[in-house]
Amino acid sequence: MPADITIAAMIVTVLALTIYSGVLIQRAPKDERLFLGMLVLLMLPMNALAFHLVRMPLDAWLASALGEQNEIYHVLKRLYAPVTEEPAKLWLLLIPCCYYRLKSLPVHRSALAIGLGFGVGEAWTVACLLAKSPEIAQYPWYMLNGYIGERLMVCIMHAAFTAAALYFIVKHRQVAGGLLSCMALHLLGNLPIFLAEKNSFGLGKNVWAMLLQLWVLLYFVAMGILLAYIAYGNRWFQKLIRGKVRCPECGQLYTHPLLGFSLLHKNYERCPHCRHWHLVSAFDEEDQQASPPHAADK
Repeated sequence: MPADITIAAMIVTVLALTIYSGVLIQRAPKDERLFLGMLVLLMLPMNALAFHLVRMPLDAWLASALGEQNEIYHVLKRLYAPVTEEPAKLWLLLIPCCYYRLKSLPVHRSALAIGLGFGVGEAWTVACLLAKSPEIAQYPWYMLNGYIGERLMVCIMHAAFTAAALYFIVKHRQVAGGLLSCMALHLLGNLPIFLAEKNSFGLGKNVWAMLLQLWVLLYFVAMGILLAYIAYGNRWFQKLIRGKVRCPECGQLYTHPLLGFSLLHKNYERCPHCRHWHLVSAFDEEDQQASPPHAADK
């Protein structure tokens, strides 16, 4: 594999593991961290296994049975990713001890660990495929920012797909609903790619290229919202925008100010009491355990 695409894949790996694992380590209790780390490691090879052991043989069989020029064949190809990748992320549910462990954990944390491992593994699968393209091979690694950004967002998308599946399967014992929900979300995310390949609505290659970039960004935000909804329920938006938090320095409660910088699960904002800027949780409410400094002296 060319060095530049390898460097880009390594950047994705380091950033994804640093950012998303940092969130998991910070938010998860100590007794959950080992299992969540195991989920990440077990998911790393699953994309490559699903691609080479299931997707490629399936494609060869369909191409032989229907013919590569058949329109039905091209439509069915759009189903490869959701049909092969989503079960590959859920095979641990077949192991009783893993099933009961997943049942006891918050869905969003388990899904983030699974999506992280699978997404990083997929980044390397995609890198290997891109390396075969002479056009991609000529670019230096610092010009592959589109690949890097997309792969980082895909980790969250996979987490959202998995969260939807676990919500139905683990929490409500609806296996069919879980599988259909994650596959439908995955298919919806890939649908504009199919429309672009067909030049639907006659928009042209350049217009579709811009629309695809916009779609990836919007879909990433939508899947982040889905994860937040699964994690925090109907009040997630209120918690994010106008929830209460305790200042880590002066210990006073205050409402999230409108002027601040949102970093997904963290906000960088100014406490109205001590007038200092802090990085605080975007979701934890006033019942979080904290006490003002020097409380014992009062």
